[in-house]
Amino acid sequence: MGKRFDSLVFPGGKGKACTLSYDDGVVQDRRLAELLRRYGVKCTFNLGSALLGHEDKGGFPGKPNLDISKVSPEEVETVYVGHEIAGHGLYHSGLNSVGTPLAAYEIVEDKRRLEALVGKPLRMFAYPFGMYTKETVRQLHLAGYMGARTIRSTHAFTIPEDFLEWDPTCHHNDPELMELARQFLAGPPYFPMLFYVWGHAYEFDDDNNWNVIEQLAALLAQHKDRIWFATNGEVMEYITAYRRLEYSVDGSLIYNPSAMDVTIRTSIGQTELVKAGCCARIAPTPL
Repeated sequence: MGKRFDSLVFPGGKGKACTLSYDDGVVQDRRLAELLRRYGVKCTFNLGSALLGHEDKGGFPGKPNLDISKVSPEEVETVYVGHEIAGHGLYHSGLNSVGTPLAAYEIVEDKRRLEALVGKPLRMFAYPFGMYTKETVRQLHLAGYMGARTIRSTHAFTIPEDFLEWDPTCHHNDPELMELARQFLAGPPYFPMLFYVWGHAYEFDDDNNWNVIEQLAALLAQHKDRIWFATNGEVMEYITAYRRLEYSVDGSLIYNPSAMDVTIRTSIGQTELVKAGCCARIAPTPL
């Protein structure tokens, strides 16, 4: 008889993961998506399908010259190649205040239209304005979503307990962004760390600070041998597979019922690959 003290390791034996999330499907996504591809960084882009192709160069109150026009439906497939498309509500309504029937429609119809555009089921969502209720979470689950991002910054690198209430590390305009990036890089390799940055691409135009996201991407890319760059959905899927691992009573057998390989780190510091649909025999730590 022995004990297991296994911990999560990301694909490729990496101890760190980084994911980004950007909202609204604005035309500035064209530049952002390409910039991130250039550095090998992956992002989840959250779109409100009824607003795609909408031209709005009037910006917000007090910002009359800010272009917040949306990409067209026809260019979604090419603009976001290599990244992930996620839901953001049909008309970007506050789902906590429009009533249950309309919220359900916004969620489901947005998902239906986006899935028709990208040719596969959507798994991830971002709450418009960060607003939601427990009923909103239930509706997302019923619609087939498996994860949804809030706008509450944790300033931490923890794995979420519930992916349908997934708090990011920080917004890209957070004054602590680069310090958090340095903390992330300096963290111990034996403890899984997840760095999650979010925002809106039009903010880079508004604040004239495209250098912020490029500096972050360049810094992280220098450590690609230690960081798994993934979309929100890829992170959620992998961690879910890790959580589904099944152990024998004595801890010597580990079964992976999922369709993807999972890597773990044992208490003696070794990494072990548990292949999809297979059972691995790994000696537990003696008492």
